[in-house]
Amino acid sequence: MSYRLLFFFALLSITAQAQNWSKFLDPSRAIDWSSAGFTIPNYTVNCSNQPLLASGSGAASANASAIRNALNSCDATHNVVNIPAGTWYVTSISYGTQGKQVLRGAGPTQTTIIATSGVGCAGGLSEALCMRDSLGLYNGSSQVLPGGSNQCSWTSGYAQGSTTLTLSSCGGAPPLNQTIILDQANDTADTSGVYICDVNISNCGYESASGGNNNGRFISGKTHSEQQIVKVTGVTSLGGGSYTVTISPGVYFTNIRSGQAPGAWWPGFVQNDGVENMTLDGSNVNSTVGFYNCYQCWVKNVAMIHSGRNSVDFYQSAQDVVRDSYFYGSQGSASESYSMEFSESSGNLIENNIFQQVTTPIMFGAGSGTVIGYNYSVNVNYSCGGGCSSYANGAYQGHNAGNQFNLFEGNSFFGIWTDDAWGSAGQSTYFRNLLQAYQNGKTGSTFPIMLRSYARGLNVVGNVLGQAGYHTQYQAIANSTSGGTGGGSEDTSIYSIGWAGTGATCSSGFVTKCDPLSGSTLMRWANYDTVTAGTKFDAAEASPGAVTYLNANFSSSYFSSLAHTLPASLYYNSAPSWWTSGKNWPAIGFDVSTGNVGYCASGTYAKAQALTSGQCLSASLTSGWASHATSIPAEDCYLNTMNGPPDGSGGVLNFDASQCYASSGTGNDLDPPTGLAATVN
Repeated sequence: MSYRLLFFFALLSITAQAQNWSKFLDPSRAIDWSSAGFTIPNYTVNCSNQPLLASGSGAASANASAIRNALNSCDATHNVVNIPAGTWYVTSISYGTQGKQVLRGAGPTQTTIIATSGVGCAGGLSEALCMRDSLGLYNGSSQVLPGGSNQCSWTSGYAQGSTTLTLSSCGGAPPLNQTIILDQANDTADTSGVYICDVNISNCGYESASGGNNNGRFISGKTHSEQQIVKVTGVTSLGGGSYTVTISPGVYFTNIRSGQAPGAWWPGFVQNDGVENMTLDGSNVNSTVGFYNCYQCWVKNVAMIHSGRNSVDFYQSAQDVVRDSYFYGSQGSASESYSMEFSESSGNLIENNIFQQVTTPIMFGAGSGTVIGYNYSVNVNYSCGGGCSSYANGAYQGHNAGNQFNLFEGNSFFGIWTDDAWGSAGQSTYFRNLLQAYQNGKTGSTFPIMLRSYARGLNVVGNVLGQAGYHTQYQAIANSTSGGTGGGSEDTSIYSIGWAGTGATCSSGFVTKCDPLSGSTLMRWANYDTVTAGTKFDAAEASPGAVTYLNANFSSSYFSSLAHTLPASLYYNSAPSWWTSGKNWPAIGFDVSTGNVGYCASGTYAKAQALTSGQCLSASLTSGWASHATSIPAEDCYLNTMNGPPDGSGGVLNFDASQCYASSGTGNDLDPPTGLAATVN
């Protein structure tokens, strides 16, 4: 058999893999999320130097130096720096730029690091732990702007899924086996379809045109917010500053075109840095852990407490993993208080984590292709002053421009929102989440799903939504640029769709139009909600028509005859190794009938999620959500092992993943796909 034929069959086996979403989502709405994250390496060999640490805050500088020296002694085969049991003060810790190094404690209940100051690391923030490359270039560096040494024009290979690109007018050769960032200029006029705009364009982002929130390169007066980080697996010179490159994964986007000046740039690269098995106290710093140009880096079995602006900052980074960890509290509990914050990052995996008393567990400033899976959040702690203590805060799929093709799956969150604060976002999926959107004392912004203006092409499938007795309206929706229906009851609606800025209005600051396309391009199918007290299989909701850069999602007649079945997961083919034996898989959805998640009927923890009546103190446990919700392992850990209060009140709890999970996963351990079929023409 010829090598050419062998290559053909290898290519066929890749392109023929059936995606779990293929029966209900058009390919223009989804990607292969199984490539998110990576398998965390199990490093076992110590680096040549190990730190000798001293107790007390006065030793902070010496301790930091000792840890930095130990990290600098790591190499490709010596990877572990051990932090012994104890409480250790440090000024800040910067990893060596060689990669393949892990800072490992004796466990979160035994090893605590308290940072007394931070170091400038990622996105202009001061961070306790910094994992970054040696170059440290960013989107405004001259090297990555037109004419610079680390950039090219992207001249062909625009189709979604493309793995072969042509790059031209390059200032240097694209780096083999490293990452590059693909981007294109934001739209300057509404496309009436997929629309990527920001505050530099009139009527797109309510923070004003001078807000300065440029996530991406700023070239010729346009932000390049739509970005994907890919790894270069092959480079062939075509001469004259042009190259053919192969990339992994393939292109996510459906709207790349030559008129938007697509480009590629590379700001630096470091691989395989991590932190494990400790508590990190971020009380004195702006950010706790920074990933800067960090590829396949990780946080695992870490308790992060009292973080500032964020706990983990993803900046120009890809395929990073944060898993099996615990996040408690936010310093300011205000608008800029996040656990995970993504800036120009792609393909990350945030899985099996617990968030208690954090303001915003997930904040997508700018990110694509990331999976947020099986995380548990309790007690939204939002206090912005000025009489808004009654307002809640959800997890954000989009806050800035360019958030696309992200997946939220299997989470128990307050809600998932996409706003229009700094620009537009779309083409992401919420699958099998429990979104209660109720918390005692919160009466504002209490909706499970919120999609503001220009949030287009999203998919909401198989979720369990709302709180019985609190939510009273199915949707508050804008059906024109100047108005809508149900706005007066927005806070007690399951869905808030297409309104501008803040609240059910069509003019809020810089955004002066509602967006009926937010609703008409939204795909909804198989969601249970507490208002209708049933699961909606509405063929019209599931089959939005084609708009620019977005295909029609099948047809109404197709969904009318489609079997009422869903896959268990959109990124796993079977229950992962870390899943609790005997627990429902899937855990959440209309097809789950033996769910154990209820809520306390009354008393101190009224309507808070619980699993047993004993957790409700003197109150009884009410079966909730028609038994369509099973506790995920992170919720079991919080309620059963950590003995956390159902309402999330109280102080920091003892956490150690080894006490909660029989098998602590190391990353995305997908089984090979099954049921594949191919047609050869």
